[in-house]
Amino acid sequence: MQVSFSLVTSVWPETFVTGRNAPADRIQPGVSGHKKMKTTTFTILILILTFSFADAQTDCKNAIEHANVDFKKSDFSFHSEEILPVENTYFYVLKKYYNINWYFTDSLNYYACYDSIMTINLKTKYGSDFLVKARMLADSLEHTENWISNAEYFGGQQELLKFIMTRLTIDSTNMEDGIKTKLYIELEIDSTGKAINPIIRRGIGKRTDDQVIEIINKMPNWKPAYLYGKPIRQRYFIPLNIDYQ
Repeated sequence: MQVSFSLVTSVWPETFVTGRNAPADRIQPGVSGHKKMKTTTFTILILILTFSFADAQTDCKNAIEHANVDFKKSDFSFHSEEILPVENTYFYVLKKYYNINWYFTDSLNYYACYDSIMTINLKTKYGSDFLVKARMLADSLEHTENWISNAEYFGGQQELLKFIMTRLTIDSTNMEDGIKTKLYIELEIDSTGKAINPIIRRGIGKRTDDQVIEIINKMPNWKPAYLYGKPIRQRYFIPLNIDYQ
């Protein structure tokens, strides 16, 4: 048996016609239909842009008022489009040391005005360089051991594979549902490093699947996952590719 392992709108007020065959009452003296159409289009665009600019000014004014109200309530926040990974040390520092939440939004024009005023207000509270200090602290923390990391089996993936496969026995009588050479295991590694709650997401057969569950339950402790310097529970997936020759 050979085994491989892998972890994881325009509206026109009138249609202008010009040219030799156009009705006389539709031709405007001294103005070609083409020029008139261009003038009308340009006027409409100016009106649209004017209204859009007025709306944007109103939105920005509302955002500024909103930011000032929130600041007085000590409800501090910044905004951006979604950033991955979500587990961001800079966001953590802003929240822990400055009580600033970070929210993801699609309304960036509104919140550009909001955030600019919130930033000005926060600089009066924390000092003009507080964002620089927050960034420096975040950079320092990210170089701290076990700050943000995934769960890890001691010895790495090869030792994890070895532990499972040296204890797993499979023969043709185990293949109850026909030949299936992929086996997917889901488990959790708790904050102490213990492997718990193993589930077979795709199995080979009941006897083999039960055997895998038993092996996982007897597995030695892992190095747990860490988030912001604290050990946490993490879900883990193990895909096994099993080839019979």
